[in-house]
Amino acid sequence: MTRLFHLLAAALVVCSLTLAIRQARVTPQPAPEAQIASAFAKAGFSLSAQRKTLLGPEFSFMRPGCTTPTRAVLTETIHRDATQILTDMSGANEELITVYGGAAVPSLHLRDLAWPWLRRKLGVMLGLSRSSAWDSIGLAIFSPLQCQRNSFDWSALLTGP
Repeated sequence: MTRLFHLLAAALVVCSLTLAIRQARVTPQPAPEAQIASAFAKAGFSLSAQRKTLLGPEFSFMRPGCTTPTRAVLTETIHRDATQILTDMSGANEELITVYGGAAVPSLHLRDLAWPWLRRKLGVMLGLSRSSAWDSIGLAIFSPLQCQRNSFDWSALLTGP
């Protein structure tokens, strides 16, 4: 049993070192704020305001043909009360869309993010997938209901080149 433990510990150390070496070779990514502004600009949104919130920076984007801004809150860390905070921030005339790692998720709660995060990290570590600029970035998008007639695929917006 002790030998098995030592083998597993050694395998973990080797995997950690491999990941560290691969991460050292990865080109630096732009700041998440710049990534979000760029992704939304490519889709035709224009940045109208930015402010700080409890979870992170909030951006307001104007969508062509819509008078109400679309808001996006960046969360780079997983906050245990994120779901409640986002619900409180949401207005009656807004739909809350949550995106993590460039893919739409049910919520920014740990139970919904643990498996995608682990799968992505293991895939990168084992060389089965590439690291993405959106890894470990959570985004809560408050989309006005009056602008739903021309809704977006948020996953496609954030995973595009």
